[in-house]
Amino acid sequence: MFRGVNRIAFINPNGELETIAPDGSQRRRIAPSELFFQFPAWSPDGQRVAAVGGTFDRAGVFVFEDVAHDAARSGRPHAIYESDQDAPVYVFWSPDSQHLSFITNRAEEKSLGLHIASVVGASPAGRAGSDSRLVATGRPCFWDWSADGKRILLHTGLASEEDSQLKFIDPFNPTSGNASLGRPGLFQAPGIARSGRFWAFGQINRAGELQLVVDGRSAPRRMLVPHHGIAAMSWSPARDQLAYISPTEPVRTYYGPLRLLDATTGKVRVLTDDIVLAFFWSPDGRHIAYFTIANVAEYVRHNVLPNPEATVYDGGFWNRDEASQERDSEQEEIEEERPLRFNLWSVDVEQGEHRLIITFEPVDTFVNHLLPFFDQYALSHRIWSPDSSAIVLPMVTGGDGGSERADVYVVPMLRRGGAPRPIAEGAMAFWSQC
Repeated sequence: MFRGVNRIAFINPNGELETIAPDGSQRRRIAPSELFFQFPAWSPDGQRVAAVGGTFDRAGVFVFEDVAHDAARSGRPHAIYESDQDAPVYVFWSPDSQHLSFITNRAEEKSLGLHIASVVGASPAGRAGSDSRLVATGRPCFWDWSADGKRILLHTGLASEEDSQLKFIDPFNPTSGNASLGRPGLFQAPGIARSGRFWAFGQINRAGELQLVVDGRSAPRRMLVPHHGIAAMSWSPARDQLAYISPTEPVRTYYGPLRLLDATTGKVRVLTDDIVLAFFWSPDGRHIAYFTIANVAEYVRHNVLPNPEATVYDGGFWNRDEASQERDSEQEEIEEERPLRFNLWSVDVEQGEHRLIITFEPVDTFVNHLLPFFDQYALSHRIWSPDSSAIVLPMVTGGDGGSERADVYVVPMLRRGGAPRPIAEGAMAFWSQC
């Protein structure tokens, strides 16, 4: 395993892909300026960065090494996939850093496609696409890799649809087939514990009741936990513990108290009864960073924040229809009068101690793109530092002449860690995994 990378990849205001050290030094642009990029994802070994990018009429999945871009030396970027019709919208590395999984928006079929591509020997742009394989389709589409990279736990379709799927597949032999694990319920991303002993998902039982399910090779029996609304879940990186949020009332959202389920004992405890919008485990499994609304009227909670179910119907991962854009326009006046502000908290999972870290104004990409799918992005894009001491977080700040801009901040999460510090201008940033 390649260790000691400790760098941050971010998208600058020009849509260029850069990397930087946590102290703001060693900044370098690693992608050509003629392309625009979104959501960079580090490979688990820290040697490469993948991102969705392209021009206005053609998009693709590109892979870069973290070295300063030299057009004369490196030529065109390595393209895993390119298309002028089925644009890619999200990337997720395999655990061994040798393959990329990604989804494309298959507009003509009104579906999403899950692809697998080898990164070894990635071809230059212009010859891409021949090595990627379509392994599944469905709308929406969520998945997790097993730790050994040999299986994918796949969830496609909506709970109300007959063709919805919830099953394990072999990403390298998807036709082998696997039996359904259950009737998919109201949830998005399924999850496999790091140990591989357990997995989790949501289902609807025969009585029409919503249940969070924890099952696995080491489970003496299926654990069934009733829940309201939509459930969003994430496994601890260090233990067989599943954190999840869901509302206390039967509403179609996942915002709600943060709970922790111990897969070995079946016990569930509440970590906070506040309305949690999203959460992310620290790499050492000791803390969870979570976000709540700060000083915002109740009507803003319902009208400004994106509704997860509505976003799923839009297809997910940035695919917003005209109705969504019209709703955004109607909300502009509200947002201008009273900016949306979030609280960032940290909770010690074992001690139950909570700390308010910072109150901030989130950037649009966090609210409208990452937040509705945080449970999927938590699997592929890291905001925590490798040593679990800080997170990287873009915030809206004051620019020159009183204008607003988005800056990337490193936010210490431990006591006596110091104040948040800006390191670059940008609205999207993720930390390397090592």
